[in-house]
Amino acid sequence: MLLAIDVGNTQTVLGVFDGDELRHMWRVATREKTTADEMRALLHDLFSMDGFSMGDVHGAVLATVVPSQHMLWTRICRQAFDVELVSVDRTLVEGLLDMSCYTAPVIGADRLANAVAAKVLYGCPVVVVDLGTATDMEVVDEQGRFLGGIIAPGVETSMRSLSSGTALLPAIELADPGTAIGGDTISAIQIGVVSGEVDRIDGLVRRIWKQLGCEASVIVTGGLATTIGPMCHTVTAVDADLTLQGLRLVFENQR
Repeated sequence: MLLAIDVGNTQTVLGVFDGDELRHMWRVATREKTTADEMRALLHDLFSMDGFSMGDVHGAVLATVVPSQHMLWTRICRQAFDVELVSVDRTLVEGLLDMSCYTAPVIGADRLANAVAAKVLYGCPVVVVDLGTATDMEVVDEQGRFLGGIIAPGVETSMRSLSSGTALLPAIELADPGTAIGGDTISAIQIGVVSGEVDRIDGLVRRIWKQLGCEASVIVTGGLATTIGPMCHTVTAVDADLTLQGLRLVFENQR
């Protein structure tokens, strides 16, 4: 089996693949001060709880936006699985994604994994919307070239900022308010945060379509994909596993 690891600022998503089949997925909190021993113990419990054996892992691939996590997971994979970790970067996506139009020296590994998976699994042109700590959007054109994207504050990030900075506003469930005018504080916040994110996504996608000169498929992924994605008018598909699938594809390509 292959262990795919997507480390975000807030959550770490773990997936085990048997070939191209995602057998199981777990979400755990990203903790910068977690030790390798603590994470090994957690992995053992997760694997055992869901009927998997850590001895079946033959490879591991990582995307992280938290630099300190790279060394942590390198150590974990050596100690727990006796495998060398493959860490996704720009050079590893060659052959899967044309990066010739993107000249910036640095780009997040999760963004690359998303773009690779969207291109391979959904075709081109395609736009990925990843709803996590940040809302990331990646664009691949008709020729399969990665053009770049958009980064904005995520829904939960905006919600935490609003609640922490305003004493009288409560934390709320991120759900469709079902109205455009809030009759109480909670629905008013839901309109501003949830409906506002939906309209932001649709508006930015239409701007991208205009610049591309065509309508591209739009794939939504990330922790809030199933909440926000179905409310968007421009979205083609919701795929919560997209980043993990991208990691798998990059791992298989580098082999």
